[in-house]
Amino acid sequence: MALAGEELLREAAGLLKFPLRFDPKTRRAIILDKTENRQYHIELPTKSPFLYIYAVLRKLGPDRENTAFLRALLELNLFGLQTNTTTLGLDGEADSLVVHLAYPLEFLTPQLLVNVIGNFVATVRKVHEKIENLAITTNQELRHRKTHFSAADALGKGKSKEEIRIIRI
Repeated sequence: MALAGEELLREAAGLLKFPLRFDPKTRRAIILDKTENRQYHIELPTKSPFLYIYAVLRKLGPDRENTAFLRALLELNLFGLQTNTTTLGLDGEADSLVVHLAYPLEFLTPQLLVNVIGNFVATVRKVHEKIENLAITTNQELRHRKTHFSAADALGKGKSKEEIRIIRI
């Protein structure tokens, strides 16, 4: 028989390597990972058969305008193949990229929950690294294109190569 969500979290908290704070009023828990300086959020909505875990990967910031980066995120997210079945999403209000997992409560035991959380933490670390690499790569490509187009525009306006000074952004 499955444990109630709150009881499940309390028992799992004793087995975790990370400290877990649970608020019974909001039915939310936060795990603090000081080595990565990251918070993992666990939610137990009252009328849901799922436990939800999510973490903020990064602020989106100026990358929200980088369509190559956003496209690469969608490709990374496809079917969860490169994200270990987690999903990526955008918290528009916080302008943050988040990674999320929904797990059915029905057969979850405290030890299985510890394993799920451990796998989620490992996945977040790997996905975060992939995303940071994507941001670097797509931003470099974007800067290269801007430099190329600005030089091409200048040449198109009748300026000679000697008159053009390319400034890298």
